[in-house]
Amino acid sequence: MDRFLKGHVSVLSCFPPSVGRDVAVAVVKPLAAGLGNPSTRSLLRTDRQVKWTMEVLCYGLTLPLDRDTVKLCVDVYTDWMMALVSQRSSTPPPISRDPNLYVQRILRHLYILFLPRSGPVSPVYLSLCQQVLGSVQTLARESSVMSRETWETLLHFLLRINHTLLTPPTPAGGVSDLSVAVLLEVWLLACSGCFPSRSLWQTFRQMFLSWRHQPAVVEQWSRVAAGLTSRLLPQMFGPSFPPFEVPDEDASLVPADMADERICHTWFKVLHLFSNPVDLIGPAAGSSQDKDVQLPGIFLRAMRAVSELVNAFLGVTVRSSGPTEHLLPNTGLTARTPFRDRLPSLGKQPLQSTDLPHQTFSVGSVLVNFSVIFPPGFSVSRSPFRDRLPPYGFSRPRSGSAPPTPVTFPSASDAPPSKSSSPPCKQQTPSPPHRWKSSSPLPPSCPPLCTSPRPPAHPLRCNVDSVLHLFGSWLFEASLITSGKQNDVTVMPEQWAAGRAEACGTLCRIFTCKKTEENIQCVYLSRFYLVLRQCLQDACPPVLVSVLLNSTRLFCCDLRGVNLLLPSFLSVLETVLLDRDLIQFKGLVSPVDLRRSSIFILLSLMPLPLQLASVQLQDSVDMMSSDDATAGDFLSYKPRLLSLLIGALQTETDTCNIQLLLAAMLNVVHDSAAAEAPPPSAKPAQEIRFRRSDHQNHKVQSGTTSGTNRTRTPTVQSEAAVVWVHVVRLLTQRLTSQWRNDSAVCLSALEVLGGLAKVEVQVEESEWRRAVGSVCTYIVFQCGRPPPLHSRDLHSIIVAAFCCLNTWLTRNPVLLQQEECLLEVLEIVELGISGSRSRQDQDQKVVWKENKDLNPASLRVKEAAEATLSCIMQVSGAGLGGSLRDDALMLNDSSLKRSKYFVLEGSVILATLEPTPEPDQEQSPSLLVVLRGPSGHRRWSLQLHLLPKDGRIPQKQTTLIPEQRRLTPEDVGQRKSINHQLVPEHLDRVPSVGADQSIPTLTRTGSAEEQQQLDHLRSTLKTQQHIEALPQVSGQSVAMATCRPPPPISCFQVTRLLLSHLGLLTPESVKDLGLNSIQPALLSLDSSLPGFSESLRSLDQLPSRNSDCAFVFYMREGQTKPREILGNVEKQCSVSGHFLDFLSSLGWPEEVGRLQEGVASRSEFEAVLGDSGGAAFDGRRFVLKFGDALTQITFIVPSSHTYTDWLKSQEEAGQACVSSSNQRRSETRPSEDIRSCQSVSTFFRSDSKLLIVWVEHFEDIEKFPLTDLLLETRAQKETSSSNIQLIFIHPLKTGLYRISFHGNTSTKLGLVVPLVNGMVTSRRSLVFLVTEMISNCSHRCRMESDSAPSPHVKRKHLINDIILCYKSRRSEPAFYSALFHL
Repeated sequence: MDRFLKGHVSVLSCFPPSVGRDVAVAVVKPLAAGLGNPSTRSLLRTDRQVKWTMEVLCYGLTLPLDRDTVKLCVDVYTDWMMALVSQRSSTPPPISRDPNLYVQRILRHLYILFLPRSGPVSPVYLSLCQQVLGSVQTLARESSVMSRETWETLLHFLLRINHTLLTPPTPAGGVSDLSVAVLLEVWLLACSGCFPSRSLWQTFRQMFLSWRHQPAVVEQWSRVAAGLTSRLLPQMFGPSFPPFEVPDEDASLVPADMADERICHTWFKVLHLFSNPVDLIGPAAGSSQDKDVQLPGIFLRAMRAVSELVNAFLGVTVRSSGPTEHLLPNTGLTARTPFRDRLPSLGKQPLQSTDLPHQTFSVGSVLVNFSVIFPPGFSVSRSPFRDRLPPYGFSRPRSGSAPPTPVTFPSASDAPPSKSSSPPCKQQTPSPPHRWKSSSPLPPSCPPLCTSPRPPAHPLRCNVDSVLHLFGSWLFEASLITSGKQNDVTVMPEQWAAGRAEACGTLCRIFTCKKTEENIQCVYLSRFYLVLRQCLQDACPPVLVSVLLNSTRLFCCDLRGVNLLLPSFLSVLETVLLDRDLIQFKGLVSPVDLRRSSIFILLSLMPLPLQLASVQLQDSVDMMSSDDATAGDFLSYKPRLLSLLIGALQTETDTCNIQLLLAAMLNVVHDSAAAEAPPPSAKPAQEIRFRRSDHQNHKVQSGTTSGTNRTRTPTVQSEAAVVWVHVVRLLTQRLTSQWRNDSAVCLSALEVLGGLAKVEVQVEESEWRRAVGSVCTYIVFQCGRPPPLHSRDLHSIIVAAFCCLNTWLTRNPVLLQQEECLLEVLEIVELGISGSRSRQDQDQKVVWKENKDLNPASLRVKEAAEATLSCIMQVSGAGLGGSLRDDALMLNDSSLKRSKYFVLEGSVILATLEPTPEPDQEQSPSLLVVLRGPSGHRRWSLQLHLLPKDGRIPQKQTTLIPEQRRLTPEDVGQRKSINHQLVPEHLDRVPSVGADQSIPTLTRTGSAEEQQQLDHLRSTLKTQQHIEALPQVSGQSVAMATCRPPPPISCFQVTRLLLSHLGLLTPESVKDLGLNSIQPALLSLDSSLPGFSESLRSLDQLPSRNSDCAFVFYMREGQTKPREILGNVEKQCSVSGHFLDFLSSLGWPEEVGRLQEGVASRSEFEAVLGDSGGAAFDGRRFVLKFGDALTQITFIVPSSHTYTDWLKSQEEAGQACVSSSNQRRSETRPSEDIRSCQSVSTFFRSDSKLLIVWVEHFEDIEKFPLTDLLLETRAQKETSSSNIQLIFIHPLKTGLYRISFHGNTSTKLGLVVPLVNGMVTSRRSLVFLVTEMISNCSHRCRMESDSAPSPHVKRKHLINDIILCYKSRRSEPAFYSALFHL
């Protein structure tokens, strides 16, 4: 480079300064006067003239700037340089003939302008430099005749002036930013037109290393690297890979016509111009730079640039603001195009940290306060780099929450705690009752709720090893710089922590983007684990923040050996989640986001102790220690994790974070209980069967097995039971105090409480009683709010509380045997139905039902209370339920004609049928009764006997009057005297007792009028006795007739007897009041009207429980077409064995249109499954059914043949006549049986659907063809996916399952639990959590929809329609005549 100025010193420098100045002024003024005038010709015509003039101009550039001589020289040179762009009249002819030669000499002369000058930098100097750089930039952009020598001279010129301006100790002037920008832009233009030589690249790299201490250098380098990367990615990954969006000015730096091959070479060479950013803090940076206060900021900016490039290669880019088609709201999932978070562009306007002393910016994954990290005077660029956490809505912290208390879980031999797990600490006064925080929709400025920890990387991203080959050495070294002396690590101050934090966060993102079957080199894994342990042990706040924010998926991506980091992460999580104030992280990050990322990590850590129970962990204090000391096995960390989870729930105040912790609670408790349960081989054979949805079977099981085994007092309480007690007490205490004003948290807590009621643990009955009492207290509090504060959200929470109460009662029917509990529950039901209780306090007088005004909180609350009352009746055995066939429901033709139908109290349809007795059957009153009500239907067979039926010996019916013998001849004509006794003989001999006086005599109770009648009766009896005692006047003998009993009757009018016994057959009950709104207590229906049987059959087909449905899919590696996905379940070899086990645990096989009775074993499932991979349950003949007392779920495994047959059946059903439905049912094909399954057909036509997808490769979730699959299956006529909810299940190598939930989670009531995105669960809890999630999602949809009433409401409305259509118009006499068969 020294030869750049060799021979270019003007000869005028040999003369006195005054001579040179005068000559320069005299020469340059005429030349400058002719510039820009097209009519003026150049004064110079020959080469000698031009060369002599250039010597003068060269000297003129060295003159002081106080006059215009230097400016005129620059004007002349910049005008002559344009000869390479276009010909001008002012340009000398020699230059026009050979512009490359003269431009090279001009560039060597112009370098003199940039040499250091004495004194301060003047604006004139800056203006001249900018003029020269602008001309050079125009020359490189527009010239098409530049030779290679000219290109190299131009690049040498730019390198030299930048080296002069940027190399220490020369301070950078105001032109340094522009000079670096022009150098890089011209260099890129040269790479496109004339690629620089290897030696020139080496020179550039050597010089660039000495410029890195300047902020402008790292800023411009990052811009060029980003622009090149945006052009490189489409070449490497194709057009479907997400573009790396950069500002237009950065993208324009790369010439549009640059060849693809040159882009690759240029990108690689430009990337390594900066070399390792860690060298900024090493000895290579020079002693003078070690004291440079700007170096920490430069180091941070360089690491940020590397981080952005890494994100680009991973496919994590800035989301565009335009609408995305087929986007699932707030899920991060689209039908075709993945949804990703893209890094925003870098700003260009520098900001001084002194101007913004309290401003915080997002740096990488850390929101850093620049006034804390950077010294005054450092210039940075504004970057709205958003956090990588999900954009959850923020809520203000609530007051009155108690600080956490460590929870010590006793061993199995310890007794359960006698007090609540919530500590008796000093709390603030709870919010007054009139304060209710309704979760209203978030404002447009706030992002909606989302359950994803951060946007996923693109499936086409490169492997982890490839990214580490490029950036690994820089990132690993930058992550290991510390503030202490350890081995060869350089001692660094705290200012470097921000750059180190950026490097650590980038490494975490790289490793969490590992693909399913990807193998990472062991050397990279070991270095990464070493970095993480070092960072977590150093406890540097910015580094800890960066690691936590970027490690939310670290433990759920099948990294080999990552579980060994459990102790290190556990210690850090305890620091974050148990600290309410987080003072050490103040100013770095939002506490809500930091806690949320920590909670996501905790979600993935919770199942590890039980899954890897006996695996030993190495001591995390010193990873490189040579001793074999261990920190115990994984199971030993379970108490710490449980204590951390409960403590975090006590500390947390953010709504979304609390919901995540609640979801983890249910997962942990159920997993612990399932792990302690006896293995299937140890259970009786009948307990290995699948449960059935038959309510009668469930009631028997609940009343006997569940009601006794689950609530008996155990001698030794298990650890799962202790945890269950702690969690239930904590949730109920918080529900009635701190959380009761937060609708979203209350709803999630109620859902979790309902799930905890289903966990099989053995605890004392008092624990169940306490939980039910807390729910009742919560309902009383919410219903007691002032009317102005009542809203739909509040009523939805009350409805959810009633549903939770139903779950606890059905799971623990023994509670209803306690008078106190039954009374409390019935009072709550009364409160929900009428709006008030009959007795508010014990001392108050009871208000009777007829004296109360019905004023419920809302119609939905009233209906929920009615459902709870029906549930109580079901559990106690006094309600309606069950599922019967047509013959049992008396809907066949023969039974329908002989049956009588009545309506009781306007809500229950009573059907009676007197069966025809068999010839050898005993003559006795018999009756078949079917009751149809809102809660279901039930059938009874009634029979009246004179003697008890049990233990009765069958014998011929005898009469009470003995049969007299025949008269003999000698007795003929003789009269027998018979002494009639009004009372038994010898009654006076029986001693009287006190009970004989319990019934008073007539003489003591009658009135005066009655005494007169009694006296008249006595006189009449005496007269009759006197007449009978008189002798016969005539001697004729009188033969007495034989007394015989009457013959038994065969017509008993049993319906009349039943109604009479029920107290319904009274004049008041059958009298029509003439009011349309009030029906008589007993009303008859006319079964002869057309359509009556069809209406009853429709009523019987309406379920009495919540009926939900879900699709189950299996997605193999790389599949993107619907037909491929649907065809997986055709063959058993196409699916994994774990998937079949999952199907078998979801429910039992049920034939479509038929009611299964009894239980189903594993062998039955395998028999129905056959050789298919689940296609046997595609709804054509079989489905999988799960049910309990309150809900039933139908699982359909779609195949490639399901929907074509279903569409054909629908067309045929529409063409067929309704009157021949019974005949069609007997002649239908198997594929048409789906018409008989209401839940299946309803699911096809419903707007809200839930899909369960088993994915072999987790990254294939982004390619799931949701819209195409719904169109292919005809399950969705439109492409809208707003009401679709998806549960993705991905099996991990550890035996755990990773969950990804996508759906409409932007509701006002927040997240749906217990499955949240990012959760990891065990095989023991997978099916339980899936069924709970389906029930909760469906319940949320029903609560938020006005067109989805509960099942008992649907049945009640249909019963009212039947009454209005088919009630008999008879008069009262006609009613009695029909009843008595007159």
